[in-house]
Amino acid sequence: IFCDMPALADRDSILLRDTSLENSFLCQPQQRNMHGRIFGGFLMHPAFELAFSTAYVFAGLVPCLEVDHVDFLRPPVDVGDFLRFKSCVLYTELENPVQPLINVEVVAHVTRPEVRSSKVSNTFYFTFTFTVCPEAKAAKNAYKIWNVVPATEEEARRILELMDAEFLQSYGGK
Repeated sequence: IFCDMPALADRDSILLRDTSLENSFLCQPQQRNMHGRIFGGFLMHPAFELAFSTAYVFAGLVPCLEVDHVDFLRPPVDVGDFLRFKSCVLYTELENPVQPLINVEVVAHVTRPEVRSSKVSNTFYFTFTFTVCPEAKAAKNAYKIWNVVPATEEEARRILELMDAEFLQSYGGK
């Protein structure tokens, strides 16, 4: 309905693609580890900053953080690589309206324009909580966190895979 008839869509929801932000940079020599590759902890820093910004813009409140997990999918990132970070809100948990949860995915792509390639290097998942103060609830523009809705099967699959991973992690992989 969001794609075909947006005027009739649920007013309490937003498309996943409408929650995205991006950032990019070149990997510099000072960011390398003793093996000459880019230090994984360094990659987490811009990923966190982008996820934090995404959650902050989405919710309109300063978030608190819990890191879910990081997937290192490809060989290490090299000095000189052009990295693109893309973030989006994957889903929201609104069971507790006083402390809603927002899950943000950040995907790092190693991009090589000269050979026209882009490969996913890392995927980062962050869960943010928010404490909704009484002032925010009573404000003229009422505070509200929207549900996130996938527009494609791929987006829905990403959400389901993350939720399955969190379920398994919560119950010890059993």
